[in-house]
Amino acid sequence: MAPSFASYIGGCLALIGIVCALGLGGYWLRRWIVPEFSGALARLADLTIAVALLVLVLEILGTLSILKLGWIVVGGIGIGLLAAWLGWSKAPNERREVQAPSVRTIALLIAVAVASFTVAEWTFPSFSSLDFGMFGGDTTWYHMPFSAAMAQDGSTVHLHFTDPLRLAAWFYPQSTELINAGAIVLFKSDWLAPLQNLFWLAIALLAAWCCGRPYKVGPATLVAAALVLDSGVMIETQPGEARNDIMGLAFLLAFVAFLINGHQRRAPVAGAVQDTPEANAPLLDKGPLIMAGIAAGLAGSVKFTFLIPIAAITAGMILFSGRGRRWTTTWVIGLPMLIVGGYWYLRAAIKTGGNPIPITKFGPLNLPTPDQMPLDPRPRFAVAHYLPDPTIYRRWFFPELENALGPLWPLILIIAVAAVVYIVWKSNNKILRVVAAAALATAVVYLFTPLTAAGQEGSPTGFFTNTRYLIPGLVLAMVVLPIARPLRAPDSRAWKTLLFLTGIYAITVLATPRWYPGYIVGTVLVTAALVWLPASLTLGRVRGSMSRVVVAAACVAMVLLAVTLGRAQQVQYANNHYVNPLPFLGEGGPREAYSFARHLENQKIGIIGSSEIIFGQYGFYGGKLNNDVDYIGVRGPNGSNRLPEDCETFRRLINAGDYDYLIMSRWTQDSPEAEFWYPIFNWVKDDPALKLVIAEPTIVPQPDYVFKVNGKLDPAGCPKPASG
Repeated sequence: MAPSFASYIGGCLALIGIVCALGLGGYWLRRWIVPEFSGALARLADLTIAVALLVLVLEILGTLSILKLGWIVVGGIGIGLLAAWLGWSKAPNERREVQAPSVRTIALLIAVAVASFTVAEWTFPSFSSLDFGMFGGDTTWYHMPFSAAMAQDGSTVHLHFTDPLRLAAWFYPQSTELINAGAIVLFKSDWLAPLQNLFWLAIALLAAWCCGRPYKVGPATLVAAALVLDSGVMIETQPGEARNDIMGLAFLLAFVAFLINGHQRRAPVAGAVQDTPEANAPLLDKGPLIMAGIAAGLAGSVKFTFLIPIAAITAGMILFSGRGRRWTTTWVIGLPMLIVGGYWYLRAAIKTGGNPIPITKFGPLNLPTPDQMPLDPRPRFAVAHYLPDPTIYRRWFFPELENALGPLWPLILIIAVAAVVYIVWKSNNKILRVVAAAALATAVVYLFTPLTAAGQEGSPTGFFTNTRYLIPGLVLAMVVLPIARPLRAPDSRAWKTLLFLTGIYAITVLATPRWYPGYIVGTVLVTAALVWLPASLTLGRVRGSMSRVVVAAACVAMVLLAVTLGRAQQVQYANNHYVNPLPFLGEGGPREAYSFARHLENQKIGIIGSSEIIFGQYGFYGGKLNNDVDYIGVRGPNGSNRLPEDCETFRRLINAGDYDYLIMSRWTQDSPEAEFWYPIFNWVKDDPALKLVIAEPTIVPQPDYVFKVNGKLDPAGCPKPASG
């Protein structure tokens, strides 16, 4: 199953070349845009620009339908070097870096320890996915199918339909999936997908540090963010999966960090920061606003969830800019935001005829939306639906909040709310007030968002996993908490705040340990690569105790080690993933169909059915990811995909799809009382063009089947009347 060793080395060389070129481009563009940034903040800006360049390159190639190995290498390296040349030619000659105030060594060690523990805990699910495959419902439902389809087609132009559900997931922003698609093209394998979120986690922790950095409370803001990033719901849904919340959180925090650190240009002495600007001074110079726009664009290109805090913070920044500066602030922050983050919204507007966010009609505008059937993974209830019902609190909300945020969840929520309310009403720092208000707005919107308490009436089974929609607001609230003046001044109080947050973190993460001895060596190596090495190199450079040669040598050594160990991981993943789905799918998934499809190559597979088919479809792409998997549906206006409602239509769709195999459940829904319950198996089971290959009659909630398609089905041969 594994790609050849030559293709692995070629992929490594291509990836190293692209990363180096884009890193160089990020460095020099940052030197031009914000020459005052230094240390950890400068590295965060370098990374943000480099990721933005990568996303833009892949979007351009995908739009031209040339998302192929050669073009990715040429485009990535070429754009990176072009950006480096532009930044080098425009960057000021004099060094104008503003250094951050020094942090106590013990505080630095606490921050490194918390970051290390957080990364380490994330590695265990990641390594498990490398061993067995990614089985998260959203991962196998649409995240990885989108990536595989882009890699196969070399294009981002076409919509990839995954289901007939109301959600129309094919209109979601897909930057994370696009990056995964690029990695699949480079390595002819998706083995890096289970590891990608570790990289975004490291950026999120770095951004959290930078939020408190100018106020000498970087360790406290990092620990506060880690409380959220290492929470139960994040561990259950992000590491080792293709879910994209963590990438959005990373750049949402970077967005805030760049705005907060924009005060540096007014520092009266090196490292000092004023809470209030001098009279008549603009709130922020253009450089930090540009960086904030880039980071916000990246966050918005990942997930709709992040649009609320981004919009709230942006509106606040414009409002507080003052007369004569509002238009400047709008275009300086808005233009890079649109360039970096607008691609998927423009694509949706083109496909729907004018709606950039097709999950809503935008009220009186009544913009076009996909004509989907009213089908949902679970009934669409919001948390607000149950606010007057204390029984639901006791039976569902309180226990699941403990699972999601740990045993101290009431304390965490109380201090988060108290902090943002205090900052909104009492703080003189306009940027902090804007961020705090955005956190509150995000929490309020969460309460009324459909699916936050999804499930049958009285049984919100989706509440736990969808607490993810609250996480952006919660992480913003926790990050601004240590920056509030009463908690950071004087230094003794800031120290007590750090100890308090560290204690909460320790109790939270130790309540649910997830350590597996077999992964310890890998965990140490990953933690060294993502925390210890960057922290020590950055600190060494800032303090002048480490030369560029030493830094380069350390980086080269780490890369060589990663390349050496990576091949074994790639082979192990290729040979083992989805081999034994039973422990993960249990009685609720197409086990034999998974195993059968894994050995198929270059086959076109039509799928249709209820939840076990929809949510498990990534396993049908095969061990080499070259099966073309298509959900059979009636394509309609504005990018809609509906179930065939009769046998004749279903058979014609199969013929039009020219499939080699069909994988289906017995009915389209699990209950005969459901509105769109169609007996699809009975519609085709007796057609002579189909040969039954696999039947799994005992699968819960209903059986599934695999057919070999040997010719055209006869629409006139449908059973009359159709029965279940």
